[in-house]
Amino acid sequence: YIAIDSESYGHTARPGNGGIRLLNYKNAQQAIEDAVRLAKGMTRKHDMFRTGFSGAKVVVNSDDLDKVERKELMQNLASALKTFEGGMYTGCDLNTCDTDMDYLVEATDEKYVLAGRNSKVDTNVATASSVIGSILGTVEAMQGSQDLSDLTFTVQGCGKVGSTVAKELVRFGAKNVQTCDLYAEAAQIDGCTYVENWAESKCDFLVPCANSLAITEEVAVNFHEDIKYCVGATNSPFASQEARDIFDKRGVMHIPESISSAGAILADSVEWYDIDLYQNVEPSKMYGWIRDISRQKAAALASHADQVPEQVTPNLHNVVPTRDGSPVGKDFTSWIEEHSSSTETLIIGGGLAGTATAFSLSEKGIKTCLVEQGSSVAPSTASSNGDSRMYRKMYSS
Repeated sequence: YIAIDSESYGHTARPGNGGIRLLNYKNAQQAIEDAVRLAKGMTRKHDMFRTGFSGAKVVVNSDDLDKVERKELMQNLASALKTFEGGMYTGCDLNTCDTDMDYLVEATDEKYVLAGRNSKVDTNVATASSVIGSILGTVEAMQGSQDLSDLTFTVQGCGKVGSTVAKELVRFGAKNVQTCDLYAEAAQIDGCTYVENWAESKCDFLVPCANSLAITEEVAVNFHEDIKYCVGATNSPFASQEARDIFDKRGVMHIPESISSAGAILADSVEWYDIDLYQNVEPSKMYGWIRDISRQKAAALASHADQVPEQVTPNLHNVVPTRDGSPVGKDFTSWIEEHSSSTETLIIGGGLAGTATAFSLSEKGIKTCLVEQGSSVAPSTASSNGDSRMYRKMYSS
């Protein structure tokens, strides 16, 4: 089943964009309803950042995912995509993978597929980057800084996106990162604390990164009183508007997934408008850009809402750009330039040799940049640090 925004149907200037979801639905009607719901959500994401796309989604209903003839399925989907004549682009989603995309690319003659192929950019990490950016922006707006050191997080769902989010929260200095997954082994992440039931966990921040509709009215009512924020990767995390309203009334600030889960479609915007850049860029730059613009958007929304959860939805229009203008993917090049510096000499390592070399070159007026992975020069891990010394001897014949 394919759902596509009516404004994209037959219009290649603003095509539909959304991934392929393969699930076991109760019946065809449920699959259709999910496709429509997800496509509408994709339109909200695309509009939020003006990616140049509108919403679409492909949903495949299968009662046995292990027996799906994937190559044949992708060939059938390719036939459907060709009928849109450039009016829809797709990629991976739940239970679809790079191999499926290879089949689809072959069947479409390398058209209509945006899935990070031939690039080091990982769209799962891209999505995680928008979650992290949104968390940082929310904290910045609500607490005046991006400091996470006093906050406890519960990451619900530790798949490719959730596990990356958990690791990044550890890297950004969160006080405690709790992880939960249907498969307990997936939630065993270095630096994190495993919890068996996310809905009963004590935390400041709930980070949904699993299937949709998990936050029911019962969960919203009974979640621990310490909860202050809900920001994650899940599309439609709330089972009903009533569940969302309960969190709002409890004072839980929620940044919608149109911001927090937009990383992959932001990457798609770059891939569509500048494929050469997308295929050759250092991935960390892409992730940094996504994190940065997601942070700004989340902070702006929380500020427009006067830090009041019930005012988030009424103020969404204040952070949605018009559809006129250049797509956000075209801004990536200028962001790289703004966040890059040039130098005549690059010194890697800030130990004794590196700092001495930098000092000597600076005396000669040579522009030099020294990079050190530690928190200061001559860190404790350096071979020239501490009571012991490492001596190296060159041998020649």
